[in-house]
Amino acid sequence: MNRQKRDNGTFGGMWLPKMERLLRKWTILCPVLVLIISLCGTCFADESIDYLLLTGFVKSYDAGRGIIRIDVRSEGCVGLREFIVPEYAKEDLDQSLVNKKVQFHIKSISCERGRVYEMILER
Repeated sequence: MNRQKRDNGTFGGMWLPKMERLLRKWTILCPVLVLIISLCGTCFADESIDYLLLTGFVKSYDAGRGIIRIDVRSEGCVGLREFIVPEYAKEDLDQSLVNKKVQFHIKSISCERGRVYEMILER
């Protein structure tokens, strides 16, 4: 009974080639899986909008229309702008705010002249 011994420098002759093939597959598969998972994370992430923080002085408030005019002093949005006041805040705002400094967010990452943005106010 002469057995031919397969010895490729491994424990049983078969282990090393199988392990090498498995390691080669994982070195390709792992980066691909990481890429897929990261792409899925960004695709299915909650709607994350960066809100623009503005500071300015109230010039007028129209309770009927729910529009407030503010002289914005924040960089990138300087000037007299109109903003829509959210429904939950309309009852809290009145003419006593005129000439007061306010700080608020808008639902946008930029501020264009002539466009009316909705304000986000803290309760």
